[in-house]
Amino acid sequence: MVAFGGGITVFRRDQPYEAELLALKEKGVILAQCLNTMRERKVTKEELWPFLSFVPSGNGELIIRQAQGWAIVHP
Repeated sequence: MVAFGGGITVFRRDQPYEAELLALKEKGVILAQCLNTMRERKVTKEELWPFLSFVPSGNGELIIRQAQGWAIVHP
């Protein structure tokens, strides 16, 4: 799951999603945050859950994964 733009809200420590995110992680879901969004919105890693991964570009990561055969699902 790659969060970018407004999706960063789900990964913030001040939001109530820790249990749901940990449950997804236990099932093997990769939780990745876009560093471009963090820079743009001036969000630090300390403001996000410590169990997240980070990618340079959310859109770039989606393009790479799709080329590898992964499916893209939009909420």
